[in-house]
Amino acid sequence: MISLTPFEQALHDLRLTEAQFDTMGADALRRHWRDLIKASHPDLPENRGRTWDAGAINAAHDVLRQELIARGREIARTSDPNNVWTRQNIWRYDRASIAPPWQPDKQAKNHRIMAETYRDVNFFKKRMWELSGRSENVYHIDAFGQTAFEGRTSVYGSAAVFDEMAKAMLIWNANGSKVDLTRAVMVSPANESSALYLIYADGKFLDKNPIPLPYDSRAGTPARDKNLRAKLPVVLDQLQDMLGRRAAAG
Repeated sequence: MISLTPFEQALHDLRLTEAQFDTMGADALRRHWRDLIKASHPDLPENRGRTWDAGAINAAHDVLRQELIARGREIARTSDPNNVWTRQNIWRYDRASIAPPWQPDKQAKNHRIMAETYRDVNFFKKRMWELSGRSENVYHIDAFGQTAFEGRTSVYGSAAVFDEMAKAMLIWNANGSKVDLTRAVMVSPANESSALYLIYADGKFLDKNPIPLPYDSRAGTPARDKNLRAKLPVVLDQLQDMLGRRAAAG
């Protein structure tokens, strides 16, 4: 006999495939659970003579609900303050002692994903972790605006998703404004203390050939490196001219 994991058993009891579950948030899971409870009730003519194991269905729902929390998926939201189930689970999620696996900042207190868009920093982090094959390598991402450093966040990722890191950072840093106000996006691997790579500059994605930038890691972050702050606009202007000449020649 094949032994199922609790997760696999829960999928079986709720009559879901893993692919179906992967598309669900807490609201969809709860609706499915309710529909299954009603559809399998022994009072219905089509269910006469069948065993109705509501306990197994309820237990399966609890297992998958916890799986959603562990994966950092969106928790059910409602404007109704009397929805005890929602309020309790949001409380548990926000105050979980163990951060979701996509959260590199173990001191972060809020792990909720409010919208599946890169304007939501937690979705941003979760998506980079997923696209990088659930990498355990931390990358710090910095955005440079017209004249100064702006947004900074950290994700689990890999060089293979530098292009998506840049796209996500442009959207998150813009915060509803025009993404072209961000001139540059840089990444620094946490395991390389003095490494800093330019992966986007003035509309050009450089993920295939990231450009190393001189960076004094003793400053703590690129934004605190005075020399980098002073030289970066010049570097970006020179790069823009060079890329422009190549395009014209070619």
